[in-house]
Amino acid sequence: MMAAVPPNSAANAIARAGEIKDCAACPVLISVNPGAFTMGNNADDPSERPAHHVMIGHAFALAKYSVTVAQWNACADAGACPRLSSDSNAAPSAPVRDVSWDDAQQYLRWLNKISGKPYRLPTEAEWEYAARGGTSTRYWWGDQMRKGNANCKDCGEPWRADAPANIGSFAANPFGFYDMNGGVWEWVSDCWHTSYKNAPLDGRSWDEPNCQARVIRGGSWRDGASYMLSSTRFKYDGSVRYSANGFRVARDLK
Repeated sequence: MMAAVPPNSAANAIARAGEIKDCAACPVLISVNPGAFTMGNNADDPSERPAHHVMIGHAFALAKYSVTVAQWNACADAGACPRLSSDSNAAPSAPVRDVSWDDAQQYLRWLNKISGKPYRLPTEAEWEYAARGGTSTRYWWGDQMRKGNANCKDCGEPWRADAPANIGSFAANPFGFYDMNGGVWEWVSDCWHTSYKNAPLDGRSWDEPNCQARVIRGGSWRDGASYMLSSTRFKYDGSVRYSANGFRVARDLK
């Protein structure tokens, strides 16, 4: 599979056939059909256990790419999102980073207002379902790390120590999503739980009252190949910004 060519303007990417673009500033979405998969991994991190069968009974749409610096800046220009440090967010087509879960909610509120559509963060189950792209292997491309498939510190070129690669610099997974392994960690809607014991089996968000720690998925360009697994998960305080954390958006299809 050939690597994708990054769009000239991430904020104004044109949706191709089968894709959704709700407004000029909106991220391009890909529709995802209902389906079942095995979520988690019994062989690695205890937080990924137990591997369990999840049935996602609803169609949803997920952004083809992580939210970019240019897309975030459109929200900031409108006065609806905080202006972020240019040190971490200089390249317009790079994934926006150093954003908290709470920051992402501000972007989503703005996107909902300008599009008239119900944007949200993906649930953790939706995220993993999309990241796997119909595969059951450790990575979407197989059970062994192959260089050139993800943006991480030992995943091959292109890679720089100081910043993630631009969106679309690596090949898409079988569902057409880019950069779900590496690049930036991506916030999802769920509260953090230390394992999948008693996790929902229908793909909904697993929330708790007064939740502080939220789930992040996918690893980042700063991490090693062992973090690129489709099952990799971690946590961060939802109110805290960290320079390797970003997000992508989702919405229901009804």
